[in-house]
Amino acid sequence: MKSIKILFAILSFCSLISCNNNIIKVPNSPYPISNDSFSVDTIAQGFTIPYGIAIVEENQYFITDRIGKMFHFKDGNQTEVSGMPEVVTFGTPRIPAIINGGLMDVSIHPNYSINSWVYISYLDSGGLAKVSRLKIQENATTQFETIFSTRSQNYTGNGMRMVWEDDTHFFLNVGNSNFSTSSNPVLNAQDLNDDAGKIHRLMEDGSIPSDNPVFENFSSPTTIWSYGHRDVQGLYFEESTNTLFGVEHGPKGGDEFNIVKKGENYGWPLFSYGINYDGAWVSTISEDSAAKSTVLPEHYWTIPTENGGQAIAPACLLKVNGSTITDWNDYFVFGSLAFRRLMKYNRETDETFGLNIEGRVRTIKQLPSGDIIALIERNDLTQSNGMIVRISK
Repeated sequence: MKSIKILFAILSFCSLISCNNNIIKVPNSPYPISNDSFSVDTIAQGFTIPYGIAIVEENQYFITDRIGKMFHFKDGNQTEVSGMPEVVTFGTPRIPAIINGGLMDVSIHPNYSINSWVYISYLDSGGLAKVSRLKIQENATTQFETIFSTRSQNYTGNGMRMVWEDDTHFFLNVGNSNFSTSSNPVLNAQDLNDDAGKIHRLMEDGSIPSDNPVFENFSSPTTIWSYGHRDVQGLYFEESTNTLFGVEHGPKGGDEFNIVKKGENYGWPLFSYGINYDGAWVSTISEDSAAKSTVLPEHYWTIPTENGGQAIAPACLLKVNGSTITDWNDYFVFGSLAFRRLMKYNRETDETFGLNIEGRVRTIKQLPSGDIIALIERNDLTQSNGMIVRISK
């Protein structure tokens, strides 16, 4: 079963780009280009798929590469951190962690300056989605503790993101991007005994918060905060409004922008605005029924095509405030993997714009100064030429 899932993932990847052509080309933006004023400087190179970044201070970060490496960047110097866990890789000729798995997000505890805890999310060599926390001394891992693990293998868990609610609670996404159709629905995301297709809320040590939801037929809280998600690859927590936002991959179209609330069902795969990759219908219920029994997205993206639509594949999420790039303030900014560029979304006007920053942007964060950091994965599958860029006024 494991080998079949891995082969399916590789074949799916080869259908998105030509495996005989190693250069990943940038298509035209599906939305108007917003000619905003900014400059872009490359500050680090040599990555395969730079996936997560934790901002320690203005010029110090921890960066994960999906192939299983972490780097410590400080004042222009980049050093690999030893002691990372073994992660699942696949491919021929070993294209590592392109579709699912690998070392994903990294986050530091809100009180990092006091306790030095660094958190990582990853798919381990046995196919379990995990969160571990660790400390780093002289660029080597110490005090490694696994604080969360899914109860079953999750090779469809493409996206794992972590965001902090406060000093003691954090949210975690575990994806479930199954190939589900109305005639053959795959209901892991609806199963509350399965950890995939869920957003989890955990204490800083991985324990279950006492105020997590208690679902029907359960006598006590679990780690699950919300369910019915396909693959939330961008999470953003807005402290001023105590709101968790998420952008989520649909199948072929139907990518979603959601406000994630306690105990709610977000519908996958019962209802989706997208279709399966082979053109098959996904939804098992109507939109009207979904509106009554699940939470419909506040906004969704489907690019019209002759064969049923195209996804934009949102990979990260940041609401920009107080930035040096004034044209982005009050916008949500995210990377589009399918159209290989940075985009911005205005929630008030419901408008989406393309930006003149090209590449598969995996993560975007704001620095204390207001500048923006973006992680862009490689555009040549034969080389480790992914990069970290700093975007400023």
